[in-house]
Amino acid sequence: MNQSETSPPIWKHLFDLIFLVHIKMKEIVKDTDAGLSPMQILILRILVDEGEMSQAMLVQRIGRDKSQVTRLVQELENKKLLIKVRSEQDRRSFMLKPIKDVQDKVLLFIRKEQEMVSEMLAGITTKDIQKLELLLLQMKNNLEKSS
Repeated sequence: MNQSETSPPIWKHLFDLIFLVHIKMKEIVKDTDAGLSPMQILILRILVDEGEMSQAMLVQRIGRDKSQVTRLVQELENKKLLIKVRSEQDRRSFMLKPIKDVQDKVLLFIRKEQEMVSEMLAGITTKDIQKLELLLLQMKNNLEKSS
């Protein structure tokens, strides 16, 4: 009897994990600030981590279409969580900049996210985590090559 006959295939474990992480991330978003979507938190996190950037740079950075990013940025601007500042290099464009209080919201989200990852990795050796990281990167690269 081979392993595929005695245990679920790897894709089942992978999709179960993806689904569970998705649920946990939604709970974290809900707990940290009910008024923000996961994509809005991602945008704010990028701006806090990497500093101000143009909307075109943000579109490229998160890999979403321009209209979706425009809508998300507008919602964040309406919530007064980010501002648009005219670019000093190109007076025709604007740079997106999070307000000062946003950093605290993003840091809370990051802390909750790190707690979830620590919980998920409990009992797994550093060596196995490093192997897993390499395998996941290879899987990601394989899918990107086939796209």
